[in-house]
Amino acid sequence: MKKISILIITVLIFSAGHGQNIYYDAKKLAELKPVIFNNKVVVTKNPAAYQILRNYVPDAELTENQIATVFSGNPFLSVSAPAGEDNQYLKGNFFSSVGNLDVTNFADGLAKFLVERSKEELNVAFFRKFQDFLRKYPEARIVFPTTVSVINNIAAYNYAAMLPALRASFQKDLNAISSNLLNLRETSSYEGYGTDEIIKVRADAISHFLKDSISGRSISAAIITADEIIKGTNTADIIDQIANDKACEPEDNFSNAILFVNLISKSLRSNDDDRVWITKQQVNDLIKDDITLRIYFGLLYEADKNSSRPVKFKTLSITLQSFLTELNTKWKDPAGRKFIESFRNIALKASSVADNTKSIIAITQKSEQPSIIQYAEYASSISDFLKLTVQLLPNNPAIDSTASKLTADIKKFVTVIDAATNLCYDIKSQNYSALILHTSLLLPEIKGINPELKEKYIKYGTFMANIVEAKSSDEVKAAIETAVLPVGSSSIKRETDFNISLNAYIGPFVGAEYMPTFKKEDRYAFSYGVTAPVGIAFSWGNIWKFGCDKKPRTRGKGDNIVDVGGKSFTIFVPLIDVGAVAAFRAGDDGSKVASEVTLSNIISPGLYFYLGFGKCPISVGVGAQLGPQLREVTATDINVDKNYYVRYGLNLVVDIPFFNLYTQN
Repeated sequence: MKKISILIITVLIFSAGHGQNIYYDAKKLAELKPVIFNNKVVVTKNPAAYQILRNYVPDAELTENQIATVFSGNPFLSVSAPAGEDNQYLKGNFFSSVGNLDVTNFADGLAKFLVERSKEELNVAFFRKFQDFLRKYPEARIVFPTTVSVINNIAAYNYAAMLPALRASFQKDLNAISSNLLNLRETSSYEGYGTDEIIKVRADAISHFLKDSISGRSISAAIITADEIIKGTNTADIIDQIANDKACEPEDNFSNAILFVNLISKSLRSNDDDRVWITKQQVNDLIKDDITLRIYFGLLYEADKNSSRPVKFKTLSITLQSFLTELNTKWKDPAGRKFIESFRNIALKASSVADNTKSIIAITQKSEQPSIIQYAEYASSISDFLKLTVQLLPNNPAIDSTASKLTADIKKFVTVIDAATNLCYDIKSQNYSALILHTSLLLPEIKGINPELKEKYIKYGTFMANIVEAKSSDEVKAAIETAVLPVGSSSIKRETDFNISLNAYIGPFVGAEYMPTFKKEDRYAFSYGVTAPVGIAFSWGNIWKFGCDKKPRTRGKGDNIVDVGGKSFTIFVPLIDVGAVAAFRAGDDGSKVASEVTLSNIISPGLYFYLGFGKCPISVGVGAQLGPQLREVTATDINVDKNYYVRYGLNLVVDIPFFNLYTQN
């Protein structure tokens, strides 16, 4: 009996859960995609529909025709006739129902794709220009050798997959930038030197400047300083290395000024293993003891006299020994006191360098990293010591007035040494954007380097720095978007003879609209906004790419000669236009489209003629189209204008082919 009761209850529950329910039946009928005709919902012939509707007629055995007859008097609902009967209302409403098809997600998805795809096209274009930059300038290949080896072996459109490898190559080149800059001195470093006359001329000019001119050798000396600081070389050894480098081989005033700095450096070396130069206390003791100080300069005199390269400023007929002799005669004079105070400042600065060095070494030995400020102070103190020492003699003309003429020959070194030593803490602190800034201050000083290279160095160098500094994929994306300019390629239609493709364009337009339903004086109106048509493109490429001799056209002169990319002419037949949604998505890629967008809202047939620029995905076009009903999309609503109108427009757009239907080379 208990089992029977349970069975009865179960049956009752099941029956209650699956019996006639208007709400659920209405939902099921709505899922069958009925249409509205003559203010009634018309349920078309469908076995599932009739199965539901049988629950609402007096006799469940009625035929489908009879069920339709029962519902003929319903003010809200009508049932279509079965197959074989004349469904006139369906025939009349076919295009209307298609036009009312909900395409909100399609239009929104297409707009998102066009916005993102346009960015990708520009990104690819940017990387192709980056490759062109590295190929065109051998100087760039010397400064960024690892990047060249990586980027030249990938197709630009594969840049996204290769970003990790590119990032590593960027960082390696930026960390070695001082060493790479020094390689500009050697003509053997220039790829194509023996085969390309233009490269040879430019390489010879740069090499001659850096090796033979005082300004160029001053820059080389400054870069050597930075390079050795980065490597962790003892500061006194850095100065000695510069003095023995080819930068100081010529017997001129600059070389002898560096020899003098090296002599002072050696004279102040500390006997302590953990210090470069003597302490501040030792400096003050030396200055305060007149006898000891006199002895110091006497020994400095002898050390110079016995040197294999004594300090001699030949063009000025002055030597270090003659200067020190004059110093001794004016020892008690104001001129002598001023010189001694200048020397004291130099010695104290050397002591500061030693203190900073000792502090950094102590922190490093604890397996810790010194702060950015400590690196900055260290590099700055070295720069200050070098500037003070190299200017000691010319800044004391009261001892020997001829020495003041040295200023012209050491001016360049004094000017660039700060920018060079700044590289050190830029690299140590991994502040690569600042590194590009500081190296860009050095490049304009190098004669022979093309001005365009200097400009593009900042552009691409900053991009490399931002990629290396990026901490997330979003920051990498932002770095690319920051660097990308509207130059690049949508190459298939431009580099082939003929092409047919399903194509989209996206960009701004300006033009006029003709609205025949308006009063005569109001039918034409100025119009502008974003257009994003999709349709069929018939394109003819390779326009103006080849001359009469069948050779590629070029532009520019000298070392600025580049091939002219093929242009394209396109006849474009737009079918739909999601410009309003694209404009919304360009400014808001997170919100949902608030209202329903139907297919009729975005249908926009027309005809346009486009000219595609060479080596770039940008096209300009003119034409006309039936204006889309969808005027504007916001996060809260859409603006639909169902008045018929024709839009005449001038468009500047990004060319986005979806896929090629036919290509002829």
